[in-house]
Amino acid sequence: MADSGFRPGHNGFTFQNYGTTLASGAVPTNLTPADVEAIFGKAVCADAAAGKCDLIPEAQAWMQQMNQAMADGHCFGFSVAADLVWANKVNTSSYGAATINGLAIDNNTHLQATIAQGWTYQTLASVQAKKITGTPNHILDELKKLLKPHPSDTYTVTIWKSDGTGGHAVTPYQVDYQGNGQYRVLIYDNNWPGQSRAIAFDTTKDTWSYDAASNPSDPSELYQGDASTKTISLFPTPPLHLVEPCPFCGKEQRNGSTTGTTGAAPTAEIYLLGSATNHSHVLVTDQKGRRLGNVNGTIVNEIPGAHYVLLTSDQTWKNKLEPILYVPANQAYTIALDGSPLTAPDTESIGILGPAWHIAVNDIPMRPGDQDTLTVDPHTTTLTYHTTRSKSPTMKAAVSDTRAHYAFVIGGVSSQPGSTINLHVPPEGGSLIISNAGSTGTSSVNLQMTRLTEQGVQVFNHRAIPLAGSDTAELQFGNWTNTSQGIPLVTTHNGQQTTQTLTNQ
Repeated sequence: MADSGFRPGHNGFTFQNYGTTLASGAVPTNLTPADVEAIFGKAVCADAAAGKCDLIPEAQAWMQQMNQAMADGHCFGFSVAADLVWANKVNTSSYGAATINGLAIDNNTHLQATIAQGWTYQTLASVQAKKITGTPNHILDELKKLLKPHPSDTYTVTIWKSDGTGGHAVTPYQVDYQGNGQYRVLIYDNNWPGQSRAIAFDTTKDTWSYDAASNPSDPSELYQGDASTKTISLFPTPPLHLVEPCPFCGKEQRNGSTTGTTGAAPTAEIYLLGSATNHSHVLVTDQKGRRLGNVNGTIVNEIPGAHYVLLTSDQTWKNKLEPILYVPANQAYTIALDGSPLTAPDTESIGILGPAWHIAVNDIPMRPGDQDTLTVDPHTTTLTYHTTRSKSPTMKAAVSDTRAHYAFVIGGVSSQPGSTINLHVPPEGGSLIISNAGSTGTSSVNLQMTRLTEQGVQVFNHRAIPLAGSDTAELQFGNWTNTSQGIPLVTTHNGQQTTQTLTNQ
């Protein structure tokens, strides 16, 4: 028997895993800018030299993405936090009690933020690189070695259903042999506080299973896998507040290169935000036709250097979160947003976050059968969005270059069937270029630009900018340095250019 000494009734939290609300109905605190700074260091702060931390646009986008993804459950964060307390790597007195049993979650924003921070660890490259995968027998053998008194390292068990949905994270603490090749791995399941639960392993068949239901006859909550499914893994618990490499920080140069990043090989993260149970699928294709993403319900990865992360964010066992996709940066990609899996309409956002840039299309009204397409070229921070049905999503773009950090929000551009919205923010170019090719109507465009430097944050707003179909508008913001200035807007219509100066409204 392998036994770490952890016990759910003594070392687990007394309150249950939560999503968007606590049991009391209160809204929990998730990641804050201070938490993002604790994870990645001062590189995420636009004005760190001034003793402040206004997040650079890329860090702000990452924080918002993480907070929305964990809205359906904080299970991984629970497991990380419980392990840190049990291993005496954090002191519960800083959260308001002498022991973990005395901790309450209501009004405990410090503990809520720690759980949220722990949830994000499953997405970090340093943690992904050390996760243990393999057959059920291999996972069991690793647990036999890892579960011992006073271990130097602790681990979280992550499980998924056979189709990769319903991701959940639990804390293992003991392995019991039942005879005839049968084992029980005892766990602290944060959906069942104070109770001892068990994952069953059959070494003769090389399988595992876990019944997460309160009613054992309910098959919808049965987790199971074999040597081919790869649906169970072990994740190490990293030290709290260990500064991680920042994959999206740095400064983008005119030639498309990036300086100041602290990660390994530069990657771009592609994510979908929408319903946890009813959403579109994402498929990424590179310039050679190689794919990453969902194909007929199966995740494929044909792109060298790419990978994906299945998220554990389950409070109800019914979540089907789209995985986060990671591709090599500095390449152009086509991203298909496939609405064929939808059983009802869903409002979705698709984002691409790379080193020193971020592009997103938000508030997309997807209906069953919709097929939207995006192309993105990081070399020029260019986004093209095409839809076969009339829509008016919100578009976002951000770039960090040697001048400043810039973030743009563009709303009101109407995409008609067959038309294409183009958005272009060349690094060091000082211009935002937008067009609506193929559209026959005129859009009333709302624009917001945020400029962040060591001196602080400045915001420019202008509403109701007319953009006729097939026109191109270029916002020349490069010389804008204070909120009282106007910004030239050059509009090209039928080959003729006109210039007006937009005021800050």
